[in-house]
Amino acid sequence: MRPTSRRLFPVPWLAAALLIPSLSFAASGERDPAPANPPSAEQAAAEEQAERQGSEEGAPRHRETVVVTASRGEEALVDSIALVTAFDGSDLAGSSATLVDEALGRIPGFGLFRRNTSLISHPTTTGVSLRGIGPSGASRTLVLWDGLPLNDPFGNWVYWNRIPTLFLDRVEVARGASSPLYGSSALGGTIQMLSRQPEPGLLRLRGRLGDMGVRDGEVVGAHEVGNISVVGAARMFRSEGYHRIRETERGGVDEPAGVDFDSMIGRANSGPFHVSVNYYREARRNGTPTQVNDSRLVFAEGGVTRDRWDLRMFGQSSRLNSDFSRILPGRDAEIPTSQQMYEYSGVGGLFSTRLGSGFQAGADWIRSSWGDHTQNRLGAFLQKRTELSRGLELLADGRVDLWENAGTQATVNPRVGLRYHLSPGATLRASAYRGFRAPSLNELYRPFRVGNVRTSANDELDEEAIYGGEAGVDLVPSTTVLVRLNGWWNSLRNPVGNVTLEVNEEGVFRQRQNIGPATARGIEAEAYLVPGNDIELFFAYLFSQTEVGATGLRLPQVPLHQGSAGLLWNGPVTVRADVRFMSEQFEDDRNELPMAGFAAVGLRVSRAVSDQVAIFVAGENLLDAEIVSARTPIETLGTPRALHVGLDLDLSR
Repeated sequence: MRPTSRRLFPVPWLAAALLIPSLSFAASGERDPAPANPPSAEQAAAEEQAERQGSEEGAPRHRETVVVTASRGEEALVDSIALVTAFDGSDLAGSSATLVDEALGRIPGFGLFRRNTSLISHPTTTGVSLRGIGPSGASRTLVLWDGLPLNDPFGNWVYWNRIPTLFLDRVEVARGASSPLYGSSALGGTIQMLSRQPEPGLLRLRGRLGDMGVRDGEVVGAHEVGNISVVGAARMFRSEGYHRIRETERGGVDEPAGVDFDSMIGRANSGPFHVSVNYYREARRNGTPTQVNDSRLVFAEGGVTRDRWDLRMFGQSSRLNSDFSRILPGRDAEIPTSQQMYEYSGVGGLFSTRLGSGFQAGADWIRSSWGDHTQNRLGAFLQKRTELSRGLELLADGRVDLWENAGTQATVNPRVGLRYHLSPGATLRASAYRGFRAPSLNELYRPFRVGNVRTSANDELDEEAIYGGEAGVDLVPSTTVLVRLNGWWNSLRNPVGNVTLEVNEEGVFRQRQNIGPATARGIEAEAYLVPGNDIELFFAYLFSQTEVGATGLRLPQVPLHQGSAGLLWNGPVTVRADVRFMSEQFEDDRNELPMAGFAAVGLRVSRAVSDQVAIFVAGENLLDAEIVSARTPIETLGTPRALHVGLDLDLSR
C-alpha cells in the first residue's frame, strides 16, 4: 500500500520556471509584427477559391467551417490534420435531444459509460470516450470550455449540463490523441465547447415541456456599457425520470430515476481582460429510495488575451454526496452500504503564445485536492507548423508533463502530422502520436457500488498511455458534397479497467487495475450532402475493434459498429430527423454479459410564427427501441420514447 499522497515538488516554483521562458518568448514575439503563419501563394489561392465556392448556393457549410481545437489555432475543418466534427449553435438548438451530450451522440464513437446519457447517469459515469477508447467510467477525452478543462478535478468525469445550451456558439470534436497539446485525459481526443460572443441587446429564451415530467427553461442575454460587455445565461431543468428496470423484473424498491439541475454562467470583458463565473447544482434519484446523489460546483476564471499571447487562471470548488445500497433478491428491500461525501477543489493556470514563424508554445498547471490527498499536473508544449513544399504541410508538436500522486512521474508525448492538398477537391492527412492519462484521485482512493457490483479503489495505478497512427482523406467532388474517410490504429498501454475478482451470491467484486496492453483499430467515415437548396443530409459510421492482449477479449462497453444518419429540410416548417445505431457490446471484462444492439430515431419539427417566436415539437427514440444500458448483473434500460414541445423567443433588439 502506498502512503498518503503528498506534494513532492514545489509546484508554484516549478510552474514559474516553465512559464517564465514562455513569457520571454512572448515578449520577443510581441515585437515581431509579422504574421505567425504567412500564407503561401497556393494557400492564398485556395482561400480565394474556398471563399468563392462557399458563396455558391448549396455548398455544404461544414466544408468552410473554421475550427481551433486540433491545433490550438484557427484552420479550415478540411485542413485539420485530426478528424474534427463541428456543431454550431443551430445544430445544437435544432437537435431533437434535450441535452448537449445527447446531441453529440450522433457522432459515432462518442459515448458516456454504459450507453447512458446525462439525463439519468450518476456523475461518476459521465466521462466520455471517443472511438471506444475507455474500458471504465473515467473520461479518456479532454473536454474544454474556451480552452479551460471541464473534466472534474477529482474524478475526471464531466458535468455536461453545467453550461446552458443557449450560451454555446459551437462544439468541436477532435479525434485522436491530443496529449501533445493538452496533456492528461486527451489520449482519445478533445472536445471543446466555445461560448457565444456578446451581442448588444441579445435576449433569447427557450421553454420546453415533455414526457418524464420534463420542465426546462433557458435564457441568455448580453449588454454593453462603455468598454465593458457582459453575456450570461441560466437554465433550470426538472425531470421525474423513468423506470430503468423492466416492469416484469421490478420490485418494491424500484422507482423512476431522474434529475433536477440548475446552471448559471456569465462572462464580462473589458479590452483584453475578462472574468467568468459558472455555478451548477444537480440532484439525482438513481432508481431506489436509498440510491440518491447531489452535486454542486462553483467555477471562476479570469485572464488577459492579447494578439500573440493568452494568460488565464481558474479555480473550482465542488461537493459530491452519494448514497449506495445493496438490493436484496426479489428487489423488495435494500440495505444501505455507504454514504459518501466528497468536498474537493481544483486550481490551475495556463499560458500560450504564438512566437512567429509557425511556432506556438505554452504551459499549464492543475492541482486537485481532496482531504489529505492531492495531485499536481504540470506541463509545457511546443508546436511548429512548416510548409515543406507546394501543398504539403508538416505539423509537429510535443509536450513534457510531470504528475504526482505518491511519487512524481514524467511523461513525454510527441505528435507529427502531414497534410497534402492532392487537388482542389482532395486533401490527404496522416499523423502519429503518443498520449497519456494520469489516474484520478477518484480511481486511486474512492470505492463504489452499482447495484450488486462492488468495485474497490487502487492507489497503485500507473498512467495509461496510447501509441497510435491514422490516415485519411477529405473529398470535395462538387460544391454540394463533402466526404471524409479515416483509418486508425492504437496500442493502449496499461489502460485502467474494472477487473472482476469474484462472483458469488453476495454479488460481483471488482477492482480498478491496469489491465496490461490492448489494441484498438478501426475505420470511420462522414459524408455531408446538399442535394437541394433546402435540404442537407449527413451520414457517419465507425468500426472499432478492440482486444485485450492478455485475454484476447474485447474491451467492455465498446461495440464493433456504430453509425448515424440525419436529414435537415427547410420548408414551410423545419424538419430535423436522425437515426443512430450501435451493435452488441459487453458490460464486463470477461465478455460474459452482452448487451444487445439497438437503433434509435429522433425527430424535431419547428415553425416560425413570427420573427421573434418559433414553436417546436420533438421526440427521442420515437420507435421506443429497448436500449440495454448496463448489466449489474440485472439489465437496466436507457432512455425510452420521449416527446416534448417547446417555444423559442428572440427578443433581441
